[in-house]
Amino acid sequence: MANEELNAKYPGGVEAQKEKLEAEGHTIIRKGRTNIRYFVKDYEKALFEI
Repeated sequence: MANEELNAKYPGGVEAQKEKLEAEGHTIIRKGRTNIRYFVKDYEKALFEI
């Protein structure tokens, strides 16, 4: 994931990644009309320090 954007190269594609993230409680936002891209809303809140 580059910043909040879902990765098209994720195994199973964006749809599989989207389903897993939604199952974890994340909100996914769809942007674009012809070039549809998906983003995780407020992804910064889910990050943790290493």
